[in-house]
Amino acid sequence: MELVRASLDPAARTVLSRRDSPICQVVTRAAKADLEVGAIEHVTQLAIGAGVAAAGLTSWLATERQRDTAEVLTEIEQLRADDGQFNDSVVGMLRSLLTGPPGMTQAAEFMVTLFHEDEGALYDLIVDLGEYTAAAIETLAGLGISVVDETLADLEGMLVEFFAG
Repeated sequence: MELVRASLDPAARTVLSRRDSPICQVVTRAAKADLEVGAIEHVTQLAIGAGVAAAGLTSWLATERQRDTAEVLTEIEQLRADDGQFNDSVVGMLRSLLTGPPGMTQAAEFMVTLFHEDEGALYDLIVDLGEYTAAAIETLAGLGISVVDETLADLEGMLVEFFAG
């Protein structure tokens, strides 16, 4: 939830250097914590949590708009093509995650491979998932579906349940 809250921080949109972004600082703290213990547990949990949050909000938005998630993802791809707002990996990860358990496995394998091939790209993906999640929360609020605080509470409950289950 720290990543989601940082993504909603107005400072995340006004920083001159990406490393000064509250979102990047969350990712950096997770990476440093992993370095201290010689593991990738914190980064992995952050990446999985960011993906699950983004997928859950995408599904919620699709349901509220009486649309299929595939249609919503196609719209997001179009936005990405038009303004480059989210990287290709975000949409690919969402498509995988929204297919259920096989997609979760595929997304996890993708993240592990990405970490080993280009660690920085994994960190960028986590940041982009955080930014996407913030945009989805703001969209739900803008459409009058759910106010930000209620969405955050629902999202936190979903993530607690996901990691406990």
